[in-house]
Amino acid sequence: MRIVGEIPHSTYKITIFHMNNKHSVQFEDGEQTQLYKVPDVPYLKSINDIKQLVDGAFLNEIDKVFMLMGQAKEKAVKQVIDRSAENEFENII
Repeated sequence: MRIVGEIPHSTYKITIFHMNNKHSVQFEDGEQTQLYKVPDVPYLKSINDIKQLVDGAFLNEIDKVFMLMGQAKEKAVKQVIDRSAENEFENII
């Protein structure tokens, strides 16, 4: 897989990859990553075609998924912390 382009964005690092005649678009927010494989169709072959795919509506969906990912991670970390706190002290009767 090789990097063939980037899309400037104020919040995300957006990287376009190419491998085996197919493209993938990766979104990173610093802590989390989303990767979307782009279907091999005639109208999505060039870097400019891929850049047009990443429009406002698509980015709104990316925002929502990152929010859900962050909530899931926060919940999982909280559960681990809570379990650790429960096992920290012996029960004394």
